Amino acid sequence: MYHSMKQINMGVIICRHCSSLVDTVDTNKIAVFYGVCDKPECRQLHKAGEGSVRSADAP
Repeated sequence: MYHSMKQINMGVIICRHCSSLVDTVDTNKIAVFYGVCDKPECRQLHKAGEGSVRSADAP
C-alpha cells in the first residue's frame, strides 16, 4: 500500500506592496519573507526605489 504525504510549507513570501501571497517556501519553522509580486504596479513601485523598507517613524 502506498502512502501519500502532502508537504506543508511553513514559510511564505508576501508582496511588500499589495500583501498578496507570492509563493511558499519549505522551512523548518513558520517564517514570513517579503518580496515583490508580478503585478505591474508593484514592479513599478519597486523600480522607483519605493521598495525599500522604511521605519515606522518615517513620514
